[in-house]
Amino acid sequence: MIRVEKLKVVYEKANIMALRDIMLDIHENMILGILGPNGAGKTTLLKSIAGILPYQGYVYVDGIEVSKAPLRVLSRLISYMGDVVVPEALSLTVFEALLTARYHILRKFFETRQDIEIVDETLKKLGISHLKNRRLSQLSSGELRIVIIAMALVKNTKYILLDEPDAHLDLKNKIMVSRLIKQFSRDKVVVFTTHDVYFAINTSTHIALLKNGKLIYVGDVKDVIEKNYLEKAFDVKFKLLRDRELPVPVPVY
Repeated sequence: MIRVEKLKVVYEKANIMALRDIMLDIHENMILGILGPNGAGKTTLLKSIAGILPYQGYVYVDGIEVSKAPLRVLSRLISYMGDVVVPEALSLTVFEALLTARYHILRKFFETRQDIEIVDETLKKLGISHLKNRRLSQLSSGELRIVIIAMALVKNTKYILLDEPDAHLDLKNKIMVSRLIKQFSRDKVVVFTTHDVYFAINTSTHIALLKNGKLIYVGDVKDVIEKNYLEKAFDVKFKLLRDRELPVPVPVY
């Protein structure tokens, strides 16, 4: 279980309070979508949970306070993946990138046969074995997103944190990534950020809605749709189409 208590994040140089008084419990068997407009604090919240950003308050992962935990301990509990932002990383092959992702949990100072088998199994599970020897710089946006997810999965942690796994994807690839997340969430807790309402409601079991650094709702997907929380978060009117069990919110232009 992940528990966030009285979380506050301040970017002092810019004099910006990015998050304030966030209270959040993330239980097992949850796919939590952190949803909100640009600048709401979604990535800041995810990075705080992962221990990447300094914060005030408390973040507990299985009873361990994140800011006080050694990196090796956190690495065995949490996999966090965002964009590949280091230019040098783009020269790696897919196979090398997945091995590198396991670096902090290697039992020795070098990879073993078991590490190689885990990488190969992950590639097979996600259906991307054919990309094994391709460099990250040679991948399409959709292929790179799936490889980033593979880099999170290859550590075999209980908690998977994904920052905008649907970013820059066309509709077909968004659906594929959504299905992948639901597939591997059966024995893991998945938390992801997005500003795409449809991706969130079709992928998540629960949604946390952020606006201006504040948590304005957390709970069941159906409730967030039917109780006008989307309108409060995005300042946009939505019309609900009720031709399915789960209403479909359509923005009114």
